[in-house]
Amino acid sequence: MIKLRLDDYVLPSLLQKLMKSIKKNGVVTMITTRVKDKLHTNFVSDWLNQYEAFKEGDTVQFTVSLFGIENTSYFYKRLIADKLAYVQRLKQIAGEFFKRGNSKKAAKVYQKVNGYFNFGDVANNFRAEDESSDEYRRTMDELNQLKLTCFTNLVVCKFKMQEYQSVIAISDQIMDMAPNHAKALFFRGKCQYLIEEYDNAIETLSRLCSIEPQNEDFKKELDQAKRLKAHDLKK
Repeated sequence: MIKLRLDDYVLPSLLQKLMKSIKKNGVVTMITTRVKDKLHTNFVSDWLNQYEAFKEGDTVQFTVSLFGIENTSYFYKRLIADKLAYVQRLKQIAGEFFKRGNSKKAAKVYQKVNGYFNFGDVANNFRAEDESSDEYRRTMDELNQLKLTCFTNLVVCKFKMQEYQSVIAISDQIMDMAPNHAKALFFRGKCQYLIEEYDNAIETLSRLCSIEPQNEDFKKELDQAKRLKAHDLKK
């Protein structure tokens, strides 16, 4: 019998999804041949190294039973200090996925974090803590800084996944928080010219260059947007 936390991401994604839906004392058997997509995912654990145990082309069968569940409280019901600790934990997990080259999985974890902000769970003072206290305010400031960081990291993940429209949409949210955020503007402008929105790209990258006029990389991106527009006009 194995005890684990689903948000440790130590189950292959196929088992992770199964454990979210299986009923207590239920037994499920499943078979897959999609080793790379469904099993070569997430982190290894003390009891299973899926990367060594299975290879592409194998037919793998699992029989799983759920003996018990320990529910944790909903995120919005947590004390603000616990919210901060949990967001920091998820950010670390997402960062580890990104380091391993798994931008798609990292993006999913960052999106989970961002959902806590976008749907008001972070701001929900369910436990009626003293919002005027210095400790509460400091913790909320840390959470808001993490919000900006996680949104920015999601932009990088989505860029690597070539989801350029998503990058532009997320950068809108970042600029609501920090209008002159250089990293968001950089990826926004780059994605705009990659989807042939040359005028928008030039506007974005010109703004970026005005914020950091000494940055040669930013100037190169602006020049690239202008070249692409000129080439497009010649067609």
